[in-house]
Amino acid sequence: MYGKKTVEERRATFPFSDAKKVLLVAFPDPNMNVVNRDSGETFKIDSLNLIRWNIKFIKSFELPQSEKKYFATEIVELNQNQIDSLSHILLNYKFKKNKISNFTLMPTSFYPKNAILFLNSNNKVFSYIELCSGGFQFTQLPEQTIPYFNIFGQMRESWKMIDLIRDFFKANGITQGFSEREKQ
Repeated sequence: MYGKKTVEERRATFPFSDAKKVLLVAFPDPNMNVVNRDSGETFKIDSLNLIRWNIKFIKSFELPQSEKKYFATEIVELNQNQIDSLSHILLNYKFKKNKISNFTLMPTSFYPKNAILFLNSNNKVFSYIELCSGGFQFTQLPEQTIPYFNIFGQMRESWKMIDLIRDFFKANGITQGFSEREKQ
């Protein structure tokens, strides 16, 4: 179900109002550790290990309020029409009336592999939305970017939005990270 924000209203809404660039990215899970089966040694993902494991990344992004980085393996910079389509999904998608429940799905793990990055005029990420399609959930930083979005990401109804976002990523050239949800 969608709201009624116009293109102009969506463009004037943070983070779209402050973004000089909006990027779609795919990356190896930044929370992942890799274990060497022979030695038992555990490695955190970093750029040196990515090179050692022959994972080709395009660019790394430092994230605000986070110690992790994204090492992007795919990047798509959106044009204004694509940004308007994305803002329609993110800002106009609403719960069906009287469908908000006191119960949420509590995911057992969150391993994001895709993100929407909002960059300022210095090409620094100031806001981002992480997407974990395996768990069909998402989160944003800062949390107030889109009201109730982080809570919405824990609700079963968010799966519809994740499907829309996954389709948007694929239609715009991102092929990695998203898995198909089993229809229930």
